[in-house]
Amino acid sequence: MNHKKQMQQLAKLLSYILEKRPDEFGLLPDAQGYVSIKELLKVLSETDGWRHIRRSSIKELMLSEVDSPVEIHENRIRGKNRDDLPFVRTCKQPPKTLYTGIRKKAYPIVAEKGINPRPDTPVICTPDRETAERLGKRKDNDPVVLTIHTDKAAQKEVKFLQFGQSLFLADFIPAETFSGPPLPKMPEKAKQEEKGKKEKTEDQKKKAESGTYKVEPKHIDPLRTEEPKSKKGKGKKKDPSWKKEQRKNRRR
Repeated sequence: MNHKKQMQQLAKLLSYILEKRPDEFGLLPDAQGYVSIKELLKVLSETDGWRHIRRSSIKELMLSEVDSPVEIHENRIRGKNRDDLPFVRTCKQPPKTLYTGIRKKAYPIVAEKGINPRPDTPVICTPDRETAERLGKRKDNDPVVLTIHTDKAAQKEVKFLQFGQSLFLADFIPAETFSGPPLPKMPEKAKQEEKGKKEKTEDQKKKAESGTYKVEPKHIDPLRTEEPKSKKGKGKKKDPSWKKEQRKNRRR
């Protein structure tokens, strides 16, 4: 395929994604129909034959094609013809199970407090687990896929909206309404367990050494290099009694 034909094919693909079925690719346009260029490039990186496309390629398309199907504003892009763009609508009967992918690092907090995204970003769910995992990998190389039970969510008064055929949206998903894999061991908890093991080992060591005295080098006298001097008068032998008697006789 020559370069010109490739640009034409790219124009058709972008037209389909941005003007007709952004939901099929996990994209949720804003009120003006824009999506993040970064997110669009992630979509193309997942599509066979288009992994090489960069922002410069899209700019080249806009310059080379007389009637480019897209327009860019700062870091956002949208299709020019949005007549067939799907719209967000109320969903009264969502599928019994939906799936969403989250960052692995956020899982312990999400499992406790629920899925609560930024105010301007809803929770994006899909009825297909593989799609949820693919969308999750755009945020994390090893995402955690959660299974949302919509009947339980309804009991918690969660309202779902639907965008196109493939995306379901919610402002908040309570922790009681979804299930997931076992929680990973928290680093802090692991540190506490390690600290407990260390303290236990120290206690055992102290018990084993109880009743003993550890000799430190400072407690040992340095080696003596000469004989100690005897104290005056110490160790002097007393004269026998017969010698004392002779001394008395001489004095007389």
